[in-house]
Amino acid sequence: MKGFFRAAAIAIVLGVSVNSMADTDPNPSIQYYHDKVTLEKLQQAEAAMQNKDYGVAFELYKALAQQGQAIAQYQLGYLYQKGLGTPEDNHMAVAWYMKASKQGSPYAQYALGIMYYNGMTVSQATEQAISLFKQAAVSNFAPAQYMLGVAYSTGFGVTQDFSLARFWYDKAAMQGMAKAQYNLGLLYYSGEPSIARDPARAFAMFTAAAQQGLPQAESMLGLMYTFGEGVQLDKAKALTWFTAAAQQGLPVAEYNLGVLYYNGWGTPPNLKVAMDWINKAAAENFPRAQYFLGYLASNGIGMPKSDQIAMDQYLKAAEQGFPEAEFAVAYLYHNGQGTPQDDTKAFSWYQVAAKHGLAKAQYMLGSFYQKGLGVPADPQMAAMWYIKAAEQGMDNAQLLLGAMYAEGQGVAIDNKSAYVWLDLASTSSDPQIRDTAIKYRDTVAKLMKPNEISAAKQLAQMYYSKYATQL
Repeated sequence: MKGFFRAAAIAIVLGVSVNSMADTDPNPSIQYYHDKVTLEKLQQAEAAMQNKDYGVAFELYKALAQQGQAIAQYQLGYLYQKGLGTPEDNHMAVAWYMKASKQGSPYAQYALGIMYYNGMTVSQATEQAISLFKQAAVSNFAPAQYMLGVAYSTGFGVTQDFSLARFWYDKAAMQGMAKAQYNLGLLYYSGEPSIARDPARAFAMFTAAAQQGLPQAESMLGLMYTFGEGVQLDKAKALTWFTAAAQQGLPVAEYNLGVLYYNGWGTPPNLKVAMDWINKAAAENFPRAQYFLGYLASNGIGMPKSDQIAMDQYLKAAEQGFPEAEFAVAYLYHNGQGTPQDDTKAFSWYQVAAKHGLAKAQYMLGSFYQKGLGVPADPQMAAMWYIKAAEQGMDNAQLLLGAMYAEGQGVAIDNKSAYVWLDLASTSSDPQIRDTAIKYRDTVAKLMKPNEISAAKQLAQMYYSKYATQL
């Protein structure tokens, strides 16, 4: 990007100056000679930049900047910002960017906006950043249009507005900016309240960005080919795109490539190659890869079985907030695998995973509260967590919740609610849960009147559509 700014900036000057300095002019003016010298100095400065002779470039740009040359003012700001040819000085960088900005230089407006946006000045003046991006964007400057897209999609410095984010990303994407194409693709891939999900358009945007070598876009193409979203399922092509992104060092692509080799998708299964890529992603602190390594170590796949290695890898992922790893750490603490048994620590990790919405962790938290493991027994808290898990389709939580309503544990006795949750648990694919739920439900039904049973069955049908076993 830095080279792009410099080259583009010089090109603009050349485009203006060549016509005004035509050697065929029979009566060259003073301005002619001034422009010719300015052009020569700019060319010398650019050559010095390319040769990394920043001290020479600094002196040349400084002289031109003091004469009011906008491109030189921008370049001088850049040299001060990066500490090239002069000590780093953000205040001086801002001063020279401001001078160039006032002359309408979109490069300077963008650079100054980035400094404000990232808080590289005295204060984080996001409003000024957005204003500068807008000025540069009006000049059709793609990086500024992209930054406006980022601002509106994240709500940073502006009111979040995905329609405006799409508008500005589209402007930059039309100019071939790969990051804008990728982010626009993400909007279409995920869908937002104001943007309909459109995998086909997402695929087109990711393809445009991937053709420029953007690894994130290459990885998304791998994902879409893997599951046939927006394109015909083709795991061999998924392998190609994940490989391209992984070879550029993108951890998520390294992990996904490992998964393809592990499962034999688009390629014959190859555990060694799979482990190489997964280990590479894990070493780069990618939590899903660390979790998967923990799973492999726990089960002795691709390595000797080791609960200690499993715990180490699970902890690395858990400490990054990966819910499945948080659950796994809790499980190992609860069962004393790879670590001394400790229900207090198990409870703590189940609680973290439960708050991240993991249904099986919510169920275990309910169980700990019900049994008083690692925490004082609290039937009300147990019921609360069982409800959360049951509403995510956790059949054993539905069974226990039904029993609690029947017996008045943590909740008031409510035969109707008991019947409904037990009836829902009776649809479980687990024969033990199913049979227990049916037996318990039929026992509760004996305490109910026919009209109460009828109402409970109707409610159970509604619950089935919402909370049937999904896990």
